[in-house]
Amino acid sequence: MQSGRRGATLIFLGILALASCGRAKPNAPSVPPGVNTLSDGLVFTRADSTVILMGKTYAVCCSTWEAGAIDREALKVFFYDATKRHSYWKLFVIPDIALAASVFALPTPGPGQGAVAITVTDVSTGNTASSDRPGSEGTITIHALGCGPPTRLDTTVDATLGSQIAGGPAIHVRGRFVATTYTNPISCVFSF
Repeated sequence: MQSGRRGATLIFLGILALASCGRAKPNAPSVPPGVNTLSDGLVFTRADSTVILMGKTYAVCCSTWEAGAIDREALKVFFYDATKRHSYWKLFVIPDIALAASVFALPTPGPGQGAVAITVTDVSTGNTASSDRPGSEGTITIHALGCGPPTRLDTTVDATLGSQIAGGPAIHVRGRFVATTYTNPISCVFSF
């Protein structure tokens, strides 16, 4: 009886091992669990094509959009510079809306009212531009997202963001952003 159980157990483990073979991509990098990976390919430019330098400190996390004001879960990205010498940007995505479609046209609805919103502040000029402002156009494509753990986002942006200053210049953003994060240097309580 015991040898029958042992044999069945060995067969089961063999089948389980065979079933798990071939699932990993052959050329996928091996990243230990719990390690943040990030590829920030977004480039922000002024109307004269000057690149706006962004901070390199980031948070990619999920929490309430803005507790007490917009009580919806949001996947939040915040790139900033603690010294405030470089500009910063934020991208918020509402997962339960973003799953319904993958490409979102600008202008977007106001903060918390649509699937996605992006804003950038150019520290050198004092200009802030957002996806919900007049003059915004283009697209934000959400390829993948999840609030995990880990928090994951893969998005492409090809857009012009309208200035929040009346008559102010637009800011262009183009590129791809991909992140998988387990930890962040700041709390996820920041607002849009």
